[in-house]
Amino acid sequence: MQQAVTQAIAGLSERKVQFTYTDVLARTVGILPPENGVIERARAGIDEAISREQLIPLDREKGLFTSGIHVLDELSVRALSRDIMKQNRVTVHPEKSVPRTAGYSDAVSVLAQDRPSLAIVSGQGGAAGQRERVMMSRLSARTDSSSRAELVMMAREQGREVQIIAADRRSQMNLKQDERLSGELITGRRQLLEGMAFTPGSTVIVDQGEKLSLKETLTLLDGAARHNVQVLITDSGQRTGTGSALMAMKDAGVNTYRWQGGEQRPATIISEPDRNVRYARLAGDFAASVKAGEPESVAQVSGVREQAILTQAIRSELKTQGVLGHPEVTMTALSPVWLDSRSRYLRDMYRPGMVMEQWNPETRSHDRYVIDRVTAQSHSLTLRDAQGETQVVRISSLDSSWSLFRPEKMPVADGERLRVTGKIPGLRVSGGDRLQVASVSEDAMTVVVPGRAEPASLPVKRFTVHGTEAGERLGGNARAFRQ
Repeated sequence: MQQAVTQAIAGLSERKVQFTYTDVLARTVGILPPENGVIERARAGIDEAISREQLIPLDREKGLFTSGIHVLDELSVRALSRDIMKQNRVTVHPEKSVPRTAGYSDAVSVLAQDRPSLAIVSGQGGAAGQRERVMMSRLSARTDSSSRAELVMMAREQGREVQIIAADRRSQMNLKQDERLSGELITGRRQLLEGMAFTPGSTVIVDQGEKLSLKETLTLLDGAARHNVQVLITDSGQRTGTGSALMAMKDAGVNTYRWQGGEQRPATIISEPDRNVRYARLAGDFAASVKAGEPESVAQVSGVREQAILTQAIRSELKTQGVLGHPEVTMTALSPVWLDSRSRYLRDMYRPGMVMEQWNPETRSHDRYVIDRVTAQSHSLTLRDAQGETQVVRISSLDSSWSLFRPEKMPVADGERLRVTGKIPGLRVSGGDRLQVASVSEDAMTVVVPGRAEPASLPVKRFTVHGTEAGERLGGNARAFRQ
C-alpha cells in the first residue's frame, strides 16, 4: 500500500505543486487492483504518508497538500544556487576569444562585466525575439536588439565554450536548422534527466528557463557546481514548469538582468462583460485577420468547454466571411495523450475506444490498435487491430514504444487550417506543421503542405491532425486573440 501511495504522490508531484486529497486517493486507487476495502486501505495509507510528512498539508479544511518531494527539491535548488554563486568562477580565455561583431544591449553589457556564475536574463520580446537571443554564431552576427542573441557572442568573446539547452523538441529543431548556429552544441531539456555531459569552464544557456521543473533544475545546477560551469537562464515569462524553479533561485539571491529591448507586440484590451458579445467580437476580429492573410492568427481561451464555444463562434464567422466553404465533413482526429514513466502505468489513463500505436523497429512504422476493453482485475488492456484480431496487454508491460491518442470528432471544410499532431502515413510532415485544406469530401482530403509545390491527397479515415490548442506558442509575427 505504501508503495502505491508513494507512486501516486510522485506522479502528482511531477505535474503539480499543489493537489487535493481526492487527487491522491484517486491516483492511489487507480494503481491498486480493485478489491473489497481498497478505498479504506488507500485512505489509511495516505494518512500514514501525512504522518511521515510525505504529504504536507497546506489547507486542511480544503484538503490541499503539497509533497515532501517538492519541499526538499526547492530547498536543494536554493542551496545549490548559493553554492554556485559562492564557489564557481567565470574565467576569461583571451587566446580563445572570438571578437564580437555587434554591440551589446545594456543588460548584456552589465552581464559581461559582472561575469556571474549563475544569472537569470528576463525579457519579453515575442517568440522570435526569444529565439534570437540564443542565435548568434562566432562567424556571423546581425544587429538584433534581443539579448538572447548576444549571450552566445558574449561567452565566445570571453573565450568559453557554449552549450544551449532548448525549451522543447521543436525549439531544438529550429535552433539546429539556423545556419548561424552551425557547430554549436544544442540539446533538449530531456537530456538533463538522461545524463547530460557538462564541459568544464563552459557557459550553458537555457532557453525559456521558466519551463524547467525542479528536478531538471537540480540536475542542471548539480552539473554546473561540479564542473565550474556558468549558467545563464533566460526567462521569457511564459508558462512555468512544475515547482517554479526560477522563483526558488531568486529566493536564494540569484540576480536578474532585465532586458528591455526588442520589438514589443502591441496589445489592445477590450472589456465586455457579456460573454456572448465578447466571443462574437473576438470571432469577428479573428476571422477578419485570417481573411486579411495573416498566417499566424491564433485564438486562445482557457478551459475545454470555453474552447468549444469559442471555436463554434469562430467557425460560424469564418463561414459568414467566406473563409471556410460549405458543406463540412466530420472526421475523426487523433489528439495525443502525453504519457510519462509514471502515468503510463495508471489504469485510469486508458478508456475503451482510445487509440494506441506501437513503434515496430522491423518495419520502421507504427502498428495501430483500438482499446476494446480495460480490465481492472488483471490490470490489462484488450487491443483490437485493423483486421479485428485482439490481444491482451498488461499495463505494467507498456514502455516508451507505445503512444496513446484520444479520438475526437472534428468538422473540416474547404479553407480549413489544421495542425499536425502525429505522423501521417505517406506524408513527410512533423508535429506542429500547419496544413491548409484545399478541398474535402467524405473519402479524401486535399491539403496544401508548406514547402511542397503539389497538394497532397489524404484518406480522411487515417488523418491525424487537431486544431490549434490554447497555450500554443506563437511565432514572432503571430497575432493572438485571447479571451
